[in-house]
Amino acid sequence: MVFTKTKNFITILFIFLFSFPVSSGNNLELKKYSDEIEEIESILIHKYKVDKNYAKKVLYSIKFRQETLDSMSNAVERKATWQRYKNIFITNQRVNAGIKYHQENYKILKEIEKKYGIPSEVIVSFLGVETNYGKGTGKVKVLDSLGTLALKHPRRSKFFKAQLIYFIVLTHNNNLDYDKLFGSYAGAMGAPQFMPESYIKLGVDYNNDGKIDLWNNKYDIYASIANYLTKKGWVKSKNIYTNIKIKDNYLNDIFKNGDVRTVLITDTELKKIMTKNDLQPGEKYLILLSKKNKEYKLGYKNFKVIMSYNPSTFYAMVVSELSERIALGKWSFFI
Repeated sequence: MVFTKTKNFITILFIFLFSFPVSSGNNLELKKYSDEIEEIESILIHKYKVDKNYAKKVLYSIKFRQETLDSMSNAVERKATWQRYKNIFITNQRVNAGIKYHQENYKILKEIEKKYGIPSEVIVSFLGVETNYGKGTGKVKVLDSLGTLALKHPRRSKFFKAQLIYFIVLTHNNNLDYDKLFGSYAGAMGAPQFMPESYIKLGVDYNNDGKIDLWNNKYDIYASIANYLTKKGWVKSKNIYTNIKIKDNYLNDIFKNGDVRTVLITDTELKKIMTKNDLQPGEKYLILLSKKNKEYKLGYKNFKVIMSYNPSTFYAMVVSELSERIALGKWSFFI
């Protein structure tokens, strides 16, 4: 009798333990976020027609990563000065590698440039800044990064929930192994480091092989970057930024908020603060790189388009400067 009760108890316990989807071993922690997970699951099933069992299986496979949260808090854009940030990306080695990469892939890059109107050196510059020309696409499971940020990030959980949903849709619809896709700590993927939403909406299957491959297919990689910039409003044959001189006493008034580094400015305002004004028409942005060193630029529409890729002013400036150096292909910049 005792044996029977014990056997029944073990059977019930076994059923209880394995009634949850097979997961990463942290079901107990995931259960704390059951409401959020159910909400995401519902969106996947009803809005995006993802198979219910698939959605549940993926969501309960998430492994939380404290390293991801730490990396978000300590991102170099948050703490570095302009000079330190610039020195990370604008180096002899990276410029020379970019020039060589451009030469080696010239034919494909020029084909993409002709189709989309995005300078080939700009495409290469994005790759140089994002992944060192495709060499470092990330070693963190995208599912774990996005799951951690979607459920645990204090400020940007809404954004990352959307990206988690897009990631699961991407893997479901394209028969991709969600457990074998690796990227950055923030969930960016491939050589251009596209977030899942951009991958789905702006990725391009340029060679029409039935899939968008942002890890290995150069046609898809270059076309996707070009398509992204085009859809975000890139203006063909226009500059990204220019050097300007401003009357010193205006800088503090413009940049009262220490966190703001890029400010939309009108032509009327510019006439008041500039020593001369022979600038191209269209949107203009005053860019503060260093208040201490009084280092600033004037950005045009294309500078703001680059910031749609990454909202950091420093990021947009290193992409711009690296593209200039790749285009020139000379050592004369390094004195």
